[in-house]
Amino acid sequence: MKDERIYHEYANWKVEHYELFKYFAESDSGLFIRFKHVLEITDYFYDKLIDDMSFSEDDDYIFESGFNYMYDQVDVIDHLLEKSYQRNFAELEKHSKDVTLLLTSIDFLNELVSIENSKVEDLEKMKNFEEEILKIIENKQEVPKEKFTELDHLSREIFSKMDEDYYPTYSIFLDIADELGLL
Repeated sequence: MKDERIYHEYANWKVEHYELFKYFAESDSGLFIRFKHVLEITDYFYDKLIDDMSFSEDDDYIFESGFNYMYDQVDVIDHLLEKSYQRNFAELEKHSKDVTLLLTSIDFLNELVSIENSKVEDLEKMKNFEEEILKIIENKQEVPKEKFTELDHLSREIFSKMDEDYYPTYSIFLDIADELGLL
């Protein structure tokens, strides 16, 4: 029998973050682009678990991957809402490009950690970049435009020398949404 605790955790987590997701959806948030399809897919598989006896291990894996991704990303957003934006969603949205840069750097770092042949110095470079962006945001400063280009160059350099392609989680979930006919 499948351990369904994560599905209960997901339901509780969604209730806990209802206001944030409601704001994202209603305001056509730039940050919501990162979650829209991941949320659709996790909801799809959550409903499928309840309604469909054909729920598979692959379905469960996709659900858990999506939930874990959103959980980690929203945890960072919650931290920033508390520390930098006084729980003001509109203020967070004003800085969505900076927050997206931070979340993207975290995505790159997580991908590097999962690759066997990644170099410690590359991990350190990416971690230092992520920490620098976090500090800028926490100090309520605007991230300099050149930091966006810096992340682009840094990630391209690291992944090309490892001969690895990077495909972001939210893009993978966009493909899954397309395959399931949810677009």
